[in-house]
Amino acid sequence: MRTIASVQLDKRRPALILTRHSKLSYLSRVTVAPIASTVRGIPSEVLVGIRNGLDHDSVISCDNITTVPREAVYSTIGYFYDDQEPDLLRAISDALSSFSSDPGSIHGVPGCARGRA
Repeated sequence: MRTIASVQLDKRRPALILTRHSKLSYLSRVTVAPIASTVRGIPSEVLVGIRNGLDHDSVISCDNITTVPREAVYSTIGYFYDDQEPDLLRAISDALSSFSSDPGSIHGVPGCARGRA
């Protein structure tokens, strides 16, 4: 089971804590996936809702995984359950492995050619 907490991002919003709970006290930064109410229906999103402690249906946005200072993580809102984990792993895989068909770009970012810094 993972924690959904209030996190200071662009504004204070719910986010899924991705960093292992057992490592939180050792780290100064925490990896999170923001939760948004706009559902686009893309493979890199995971549906969450009332069952998870949220007020309404929302999505975990795995395209926007980020790392924040531990102090930016506030109170627990709810939980993401073990039976939902396969959906999360698929969404993260989609977000991190979507290569563009353009051989001159990486991850679909035009102008980000392989071998160039």
